[in-house]
Amino acid sequence: MNRRLPLALGLVPTFFVGLMLSCSAGAAGNAGDTGWYAGGEIGVDISTTQNFNQNGTGVQNSDNTGFLGGFNGGWLFANGLRAELAFDYHYASVGSIQATAANGISSPIRTVSGAVSAATVLGSVLYDFKQPDGFFAVIYPYVLAGVGVADVGVRHENFTTFQETMGSADGSKMVLAYQFGFGGAWDLDSNWSALAGFRYLLTSDVSIKPSGSCTSSSTNVCGISGIYRAPSLFLGLRYKFGGSES
Repeated sequence: MNRRLPLALGLVPTFFVGLMLSCSAGAAGNAGDTGWYAGGEIGVDISTTQNFNQNGTGVQNSDNTGFLGGFNGGWLFANGLRAELAFDYHYASVGSIQATAANGISSPIRTVSGAVSAATVLGSVLYDFKQPDGFFAVIYPYVLAGVGVADVGVRHENFTTFQETMGSADGSKMVLAYQFGFGGAWDLDSNWSALAGFRYLLTSDVSIKPSGSCTSSSTNVCGISGIYRAPSLFLGLRYKFGGSES
């Protein structure tokens, strides 16, 4: 697994978003609000596949639609920028697994169990495209990019194939995490705002072994190694302390 891939994917959107923000911050007609804010969010992780490998065997987990929940807080600048720290938890059960040996032969799976989760702490830079008056003074889009850490866990994952290939993984590992996304906000009043958006979370390489004994053999996949990904849709509420408007 290429360890540079998540770093590249994380830095590219961060660079372009940062460039856009630096160019537009002075020119955008923002409403001028400043101050601390805090909020929370709930949502779903879109069903996706996680591509892992171990001992030459490819293991593709197809996760079911998962759950996302968390809270955040930060500072809103007058030019539309926001600096935010967020704590989130992702969880999804494993729906199916496909094991592909080094010779390219895929094996039908007989039994599957397990779940994947991630507890994240991410610092992000956001930009609100908010205007001082008109429609975009109340409802407005935003973009974000962030970096932090994720405690990625694989819980009680086990599978057995008709070709008697067995695999298991159970444990967690702290790794670097990156995210980018976009959404929209609606100011309900001078303090409260409702939010909706999309985020894409990915990590550096995660390597997790089974909790019990792990013996290397042609019929045993001892643990997994790969990049964790979580595309998410969410709804949230934000409270700005002070609620002053200019």
